[in-house]
Amino acid sequence: MIIRWICEKDNKKWMYPIQKCIYCKGPIKKQVSRKARVIGITKVNIPSPMHPIIPYNVILLEDEHGNRMPKKTMKDYKIGDEYKIEKAKSDSAVIATKIKYDLYEALKSSLELLNSFDVMENDKVLIKPSIIEPAYSYTAVNTNPKILDALITLLKEKNINDIIVAEQAMIGNDTLDSAKKSGILEVCEKHNIGFVDLEKAEYVEKEADGIKFRIAKNFIERKVINIPVMKTNSQIGVSGAVENMMRCTHKDTQKIMFEHDIEKTLPKLLKTLPRFLSIGDATIGMHGQGPTSLGEPAFLNMLFASKDPVALDVVFVEMGMLEMPQYLKECGSLGLGNCNEKTIEVVGDELEAIKFALKPAKKNESAHPKIKLIDGKANPYIFNSAIKATAKLVGLSGQEINLAIGSQLTKDMIADKNRLVAYGNGAIEKIKSLGITPIAEITDDIDDLEKIILLKSILENPEKEGITVVDKIKSKIFKFGAKIKNGF
Repeated sequence: MIIRWICEKDNKKWMYPIQKCIYCKGPIKKQVSRKARVIGITKVNIPSPMHPIIPYNVILLEDEHGNRMPKKTMKDYKIGDEYKIEKAKSDSAVIATKIKYDLYEALKSSLELLNSFDVMENDKVLIKPSIIEPAYSYTAVNTNPKILDALITLLKEKNINDIIVAEQAMIGNDTLDSAKKSGILEVCEKHNIGFVDLEKAEYVEKEADGIKFRIAKNFIERKVINIPVMKTNSQIGVSGAVENMMRCTHKDTQKIMFEHDIEKTLPKLLKTLPRFLSIGDATIGMHGQGPTSLGEPAFLNMLFASKDPVALDVVFVEMGMLEMPQYLKECGSLGLGNCNEKTIEVVGDELEAIKFALKPAKKNESAHPKIKLIDGKANPYIFNSAIKATAKLVGLSGQEINLAIGSQLTKDMIADKNRLVAYGNGAIEKIKSLGITPIAEITDDIDDLEKIILLKSILENPEKEGITVVDKIKSKIFKFGAKIKNGF
């Protein structure tokens, strides 16, 4: 796809978007071409960080209007060959699209390349973005609001008007605050689209393999378009199309999913859901310590689209040269999607041409360099609470702490760890069952501010061997003082 922005009056054109002609101040027309021919070829045999797979070709394309654009490809072409992207042949195909300036056109092209769209004029549509915490769009924590804007525009162009946007934040964060700061709420207001906080939704119960899932009723009654952010995830490897659907369930269900091993229960959740379309948001994308704001923007400039959420996530894993998460392998073994990258039909940009190494998430990192997480697949509330608590202590020096979270801890994970703190009821119960005594226990029912004060007291005192009554009184006094201060 080659796009130019043209002033017909002055016969001027630009390869990037402009609102009006810089010469005559007149209107601009967008010229989009989807066919081109090859007029130049360069073979590259030297790898680079962004282009590690060699050899590859850079071909120069020219459309019927004489507009030119370079394109990376692993295929061999000859001068004069036609360059055309064929439509997907199967519903399980993954569309991979590199964005060149115009997100709307990239999304439109991606949806046109699908084997079928399956959303009709009279359908009721639910759009499920990812909005896990109050963070600005440029951090890549939440779905890019520009994708939501483009998708709603495209749906309305197809006369699809019964649309809602629905999501809930990670447990412990406020959904509306997150939707507002991310820019998602502003897009909903722009298009007069209702936003549903799933924490307050009506739920229905579905069962799969002995697990009862409370699923928001809207996800059963509407056609769902899933818009996850493509990210690394320190708990399960990758957050994408499969993981994003977890928050269509009640928060108590989410906790149960982690208690029964999230990598086994995510595939079970897929069994209970109707088929849905996923649009993977890698406009920025995240690597490093995702999925929260501890991660780093990856600046991928990519979109992925598929009716197979497993295949979509696998393509992202392969693109980023990451280790395949266990839950995706489990999905594949249960026939819930294609997890074999060799048999996935990838349409648009070639998988080998877009590969480069993303930073994987480390399981033991927290926000504070002296506080190491030992994550026994803690539920979202405990994980979020631990990350936020350690972030509040950044800047303080101290003696290293090993913070154990989650109910899936094993003896090998914690046996030789010094200054072990059990954080959350699940970790406390599990550590007791393993016959290990931590230096401190911080229960779920303690206020977040008190948790921070208690952690601070342990961090700053290398001789500390437990949380005393005095520590608890001090933390409550501090919390009470903070509430009084905030009242003025």
